[in-house]
Amino acid sequence: MSEKNFVRSETTRNSLQELPTSCGVYILCNQNHQIIYIGKAINIQNRVRNHLQGDSASPLKRDMAEEITTIQFILTRDEAEALLLEEELIKTYQPHYNIRMKDDKSYPYIHFDARGDFPAVKIARRKTAKPGYFYGPYTNSKKARDGLKILRQIFLLRGCSIPESRFPLKRSCLDYELKLCCAPCVGKGSPSEYQDKVKKARSFLEGDYLEVTNWLEEEMWKAADRQDFEKAIQFRDRLDCLLKIIGRYRLVLPDSSDVDFIELENESNLASLVVVKVRKGRLIGIENFHAQGEENADRNYILNEFIENFYLDHFNPPTKICVQFDYNRNLQERIKEKGYSSIIELPRNTSELDLLHFAQENAQKNLQLEKIKALRQNLDHQHLLHELKNLLSLPALPRLIEGVDISTFQGDESVGAVVAFFDGLPLKKRYRKYIIREADHPDDFAMIEETLTRHFNKLIQNQTELPNLLVIDGGIGQLNSALKVLQKFSLTIPVLSLAKENEEIFLPGKSISLRLPPENSSLQFLQRIRNEVHRFVITFHRVRRNKKMFSSLLDDIPGIGPQRKQVVLSAFDNLTQILNYSPQELSRQLKIPSQSIIKIQKKISQKNMLAGKEGITSS
Repeated sequence: MSEKNFVRSETTRNSLQELPTSCGVYILCNQNHQIIYIGKAINIQNRVRNHLQGDSASPLKRDMAEEITTIQFILTRDEAEALLLEEELIKTYQPHYNIRMKDDKSYPYIHFDARGDFPAVKIARRKTAKPGYFYGPYTNSKKARDGLKILRQIFLLRGCSIPESRFPLKRSCLDYELKLCCAPCVGKGSPSEYQDKVKKARSFLEGDYLEVTNWLEEEMWKAADRQDFEKAIQFRDRLDCLLKIIGRYRLVLPDSSDVDFIELENESNLASLVVVKVRKGRLIGIENFHAQGEENADRNYILNEFIENFYLDHFNPPTKICVQFDYNRNLQERIKEKGYSSIIELPRNTSELDLLHFAQENAQKNLQLEKIKALRQNLDHQHLLHELKNLLSLPALPRLIEGVDISTFQGDESVGAVVAFFDGLPLKKRYRKYIIREADHPDDFAMIEETLTRHFNKLIQNQTELPNLLVIDGGIGQLNSALKVLQKFSLTIPVLSLAKENEEIFLPGKSISLRLPPENSSLQFLQRIRNEVHRFVITFHRVRRNKKMFSSLLDDIPGIGPQRKQVVLSAFDNLTQILNYSPQELSRQLKIPSQSIIKIQKKISQKNMLAGKEGITSS
């Protein structure tokens, strides 16, 4: 799902009444039309009004309120969709006042599906509108996967994607042999027994170990009384596994509280946040987050932003969030709006204060590691750029490099794309997509020329910084097309092309290509740029081709008019995604009759079957 599926509208700060009171994403701009902040809201008008009042405890937020001149907004169907769009826009534009999680990574969750009699439990990367229960996020992917494996060892829950409509199968999969699943796919166990295991697994993740240990011990003795000693041993082993896990967690609070303790250490534009998680009075884990924000941003501002823009959207909040900073009182209202009963409080006793100090110590250590890592990374990139400058005899250090590629299939939906790297790292706000308009037949050279002509025309018009180096995906022909464009604009930007077949580097005026050993760091860096622009343009091309195929397919279905067609096209980028949902579920979400959904799914299934017979792989 991407921004192109939505319509963006705009108003000024003096016309707040024009803002909608529904769900969506708002984009705050200054007088130079620069995006300075991006957020989401259930009620856009109310949320933007709060920003404009400038009554935040943070000086940065008050400064932001004074800068706002225009407000753009994008309506979405629900809050989950708004969250996804907000994340994508923040990554793309990197606004001045948004606190960004370092590396913009999406953290894993453990997800319990809510559909069917035997729902699966899996790792999920996004907390979206997918039905079910999410636990996390976990900042360590390996620990999340290890935790899921232990969970399945104890409760024998399935982790496969096989639809229940195919049950029963003739034989179980390897997970059953590895004692990770109870094999409901072959008829083992009843739905009620399985649902009871799901309930206990969720209690376990919520910190209620006593209920689970009592259940395992009870089942062990029941099996022993029946003289089913094999079963009893299985329950004993699972109980031992659980007791070992519980043994790692020490009692840190005198009562059975569910509390998260949040602390922060920051320096320059780096910030390390630590969440110490206590459930039923026991310390069950520590999550470490790294954020990048404005230089020397106020710690209270960062912590408020963390809770508001990340914490409330991603965590399942505990009963209490314990902090030691001047938190925004509006946060408590936002928690209630989300339907949670959590409270934000300062520490009330020595135990809670000790845990905040513990969190702060962890944050200090993590920040030191981040500073060392950032320094080492910067030195590595500087060394790499100097090496590249010497290797290619460039007039200046190639701090800003752009990669160019095109994609087509028999001349259909041809597109071009440009990606940018600054100081060795991707600069996503300079990524650009171009729909090829002039070349009406498959001509790679003409398409490269059109893409670069339009790109440089835009850069020059907007007086945007020009790249220090151009990397073209292709051979000598693509290089000559790029040179033609540079001559047209009288630009002296260094350019090269990198051919994939033999990893040859073609340079202007050189009759022989440059070949470097595979382990050469400069070659690997150029390959990284080439591969990134290739990925970016292929994804864009695939989405456009799928949309076109999908669009023409919908034209043939009775009851799907232009309005319904647009709703369906906005919801899916891939033809087959619609087959993953029930007609009733899609009907409820898209506001389209279930009979029409059934017709669409039937048409897509027929098309896939036909493609399979002809040996064509459907995108």
